Amino acid sequence: MSQRPSIKDIARIAGVSPSTVSRALADSPRISLATRERIQRIARELDYSPSLAARALVTGASPIIGVVAPSLADPYIAAVMKGLEEASHQHGYQRLVASSQGDPEQELAMVQMLSGHNAAGLIVLSSRAPEGYAPLLARLSMPVIFVNSLHVGERVYNVMTDNEYGGWLATHHLIDQGHVRIGYLGGPARGRSHAARAAGYRRALEEAGLPFDPACLMPGDGSIEAGREALREWLHQPDDKRPTAIFCYNDLSALGLLAEAYQQGVAIPDDLSIVGFDNIPMTAISIPPLTTVEQRTEELGRQAVASLLAALAGKPVTDIILRGELIARASVKRMEDHD
Repeated sequence: MSQRPSIKDIARIAGVSPSTVSRALADSPRISLATRERIQRIARELDYSPSLAARALVTGASPIIGVVAPSLADPYIAAVMKGLEEASHQHGYQRLVASSQGDPEQELAMVQMLSGHNAAGLIVLSSRAPEGYAPLLARLSMPVIFVNSLHVGERVYNVMTDNEYGGWLATHHLIDQGHVRIGYLGGPARGRSHAARAAGYRRALEEAGLPFDPACLMPGDGSIEAGREALREWLHQPDDKRPTAIFCYNDLSALGLLAEAYQQGVAIPDDLSIVGFDNIPMTAISIPPLTTVEQRTEELGRQAVASLLAALAGKPVTDIILRGELIARASVKRMEDHD
């Protein structure tokens, strides 16, 4: 057979209708076991691979999940995508992925674009568009799952890390190690994750009876360069005003801070302690290995797919919040050990 075999070819050889072939290939119990096995054997002999578009036409449901991410180069996003891909593949769904490059308008445009590509539903990772979704979501007829952002609407659900707790956990660890002047290197200014982690940072200070000093807040965007700039800013502060520790919005900015510290001759953790957030793989092999708050990134992806499939099946779906854990490594100094 010179052309790619189709469901119609299998149907002709098996002497059944194309819809029967489609159901048999999907292992539907509506088709007898003997007929299913015969049709599946013919499909194997023809080296048949299903067309996603044809399957959507026959079953009435698209096996495609649309995914929008701010950047596919971010190790955190890559880890979430790994869990998402494993779960969607397990259930027979393909992914159609688009990157917004962190631009809110581009993100909304990508969601609009994917919604017109016969996707069963959408998953949006780390949304950078806190505004503008309401009218768009109201027009969509499919479920939408947001990962690590918060949106509301009909058929809109959220899967997220408890970022406020994570910020508290990181800061509490530094306080427990004897630090009293602690900085926070922030993330994208309009991001909900940044705001929640900053809130956790402030709560930990308040619970410990430590004053909050706005001078200890450093603007950032979650990039490596933001970490480098934070270290340069730290060097320009008077000795008595410098934080002895910095909690970073994410691991990338923490690694940038580590790299700049090495170039500037700042010893980590003797001169400055650092805590990141995410636990991306390279933090275990940085010099020194980075203390961080682990997000259950792959689980976020798996839970996003589970929520989407439950919504498509008409099952009740609720928001899911996952708590991370502190991974203590060598980038934090215990202050009394060096008094």
